[in-house]
Amino acid sequence: MKDGPIQIRNEGVVRDIRELARLTQKPITEAVAAAVQEELGRAKRLSAKRREDRLRAIAAAVKQFKSLPLLGPMLTDDDLYDQDGLPK
Repeated sequence: MKDGPIQIRNEGVVRDIRELARLTQKPITEAVAAAVQEELGRAKRLSAKRREDRLRAIAAAVKQFKSLPLLGPMLTDDDLYDQDGLPK
């Protein structure tokens, strides 16, 4: 184990953990492990949903950008940089 044991000094959290263990009829460690796994799964699903939402937003922005009309000639590197690669 890399890290040492976890100590919980918040009396309210300790009380909630004990109640969870009592209600689920599990030892404290198992009750905490189950609760952590459930919350971790929820957090991972939310993270994946946020990532998917961002990708959809990016795709929509790209689609909108590509639909815009061209207003002038397309510039090339030769238009922007000199023979030494410096900006003109």
